[in-house]
Amino acid sequence: MVKLSARHSVTVSDDYLALIERAPQQDFVVRTLAKRSAGDIVLMTGELVIAGRQTREQFPLAAAYPLHFRKTYFPGQLRGDPKGEFERHTRASGLIGVPAPIGHAGPIFRSCLLPGRPFHKLSQFGSEPEESNLKHADKLTLEAAAGLWLLTEQVYQTLTSLQRGGLTHGDAELHNFIVCPAPLEVLPIDFDMAVERESVNEEAWQLRCARDLEPLLKLAVCLQCSLGPQLGELAELSLARLDALFSKGALFRRAIGERSGLLASL
Repeated sequence: MVKLSARHSVTVSDDYLALIERAPQQDFVVRTLAKRSAGDIVLMTGELVIAGRQTREQFPLAAAYPLHFRKTYFPGQLRGDPKGEFERHTRASGLIGVPAPIGHAGPIFRSCLLPGRPFHKLSQFGSEPEESNLKHADKLTLEAAAGLWLLTEQVYQTLTSLQRGGLTHGDAELHNFIVCPAPLEVLPIDFDMAVERESVNEEAWQLRCARDLEPLLKLAVCLQCSLGPQLGELAELSLARLDALFSKGALFRRAIGERSGLLASL
């Protein structure tokens, strides 16, 4: 087993294990995980790498976790501040316990790799037109809906903990949350658009907090179309904002009410 962070590990092939145990001269790219381009111009790449000798000497955490994520920003990228991302990620680590970033130098940012699947891939919600999600809710099994609801509540607690600590994620789409199976947890990634409270006025801060929650609240509404109305802060907030979240909010509200009536008749 190869350690990816203080609490995450994976099994790798013997070929990769040899490179992990005996560092190559330079970083070895295992796989490209993300790529952002404008036409033929590459703006950013995100790669799974095995740290080379120089990288391990420069960053202590790279020596501890040589198999990690390396993000490289190229000229022309409007976003991309490795130093700022490192600082915001470090702060998030202190607030919510996400593994600390490994380091940054020039246009490169490094962080621990989280083994798991993006949250949005665990369900079919997010389809267009929006009312097509009602069919997905109707077909969802109780086990799947219940599991997704518990994970959704965990993400809600994570986002609100960040906000109480004075940090908004800035890009809290569900693909930026990784569901790790061992231990079972949902962790945010990509803090390059995160904003600290003291850097904006109160109106802008409240708007950013609300935007961070929108994707999650939409999911919470869809899940209640499957489960029926739930209890707690997440459920109450998602229903309170339902008409603002969906252009055809009445359809979702009716589906939740019908599910509640169905359960009551059993």
